[in-house]
Amino acid sequence: MKKLVYLYREFTSFEGSLFKYSLAFSLLLALAPSVLIVALLFKYAYLSEDILLNFILHFIPDNNTEMIDQIFSFFTDKDYNITSFIITMCVSFYLASKSIFSFLLISASHEHVEVPKWSIRIKSVIIFVLMAFLFIACAYIATNFFDFLPFIFSGIMLLVFYFMYRTLSFRKRDWSFGLAGAMFSTIGVLLLATLFVMIVTKFTSYQDVYGPLASLVTLLLAIYLISCIIYFGFCLNLVIEDEYGYEQHLPLKHGRFYDLAIHISHKISKLIERK
Repeated sequence: MKKLVYLYREFTSFEGSLFKYSLAFSLLLALAPSVLIVALLFKYAYLSEDILLNFILHFIPDNNTEMIDQIFSFFTDKDYNITSFIITMCVSFYLASKSIFSFLLISASHEHVEVPKWSIRIKSVIIFVLMAFLFIACAYIATNFFDFLPFIFSGIMLLVFYFMYRTLSFRKRDWSFGLAGAMFSTIGVLLLATLFVMIVTKFTSYQDVYGPLASLVTLLLAIYLISCIIYFGFCLNLVIEDEYGYEQHLPLKHGRFYDLAIHISHKISKLIERK
């Protein structure tokens, strides 16, 4: 019972509400660069964009399919030389990783970790790069086994969320850490994908009320709900651990890297003070 109370407090706290809005805003900012990254990776990996489109179109309302198709066609039909491709990808990875960076700051606050923010920023870019390649591999596998898509997609989502929650933690934990939150987030997002599409298409009049803005309104609502699900899974992972409230006593992951980052930051601070 105490665990439920702690979970409720974490999720509904003032900081928790700010984190949810921050995460939703970060996901929104990361959306366009993420789409560009995935589209370009598919193009330069010589994979058919139909693989990705078929994968995505199962989880959005029918009235958005044409818009999604146009967006991906716009990116994949463009001619990029190698220099512009590298520059575009680097900038896009930096912008898109802001959602991961926001979540890492949340995790650092919960786990009482004090390291330079630029070191967390580096970690966020690395995690996003790994997740981007993981997403493409998963989409390719899922669409090649189309008859078993619901089962494969569920397993892939569980793996992705588990990987994400594990990498978001700055502390060394047991292998089971992240599994409960990953299971909740997987079930939550799958239910949201099914119910959200059904509710929007059959029981609401967004198209009549908002007209051309209907797609944007439904997108914003979906992003907020997804951020709530992901954050709830994050809180669940923290609360069910025996070390809840005492995370600062757990050893730090990648300690050498953060020690070096702290050392560099101190050196820079001293140089600035001398000037």
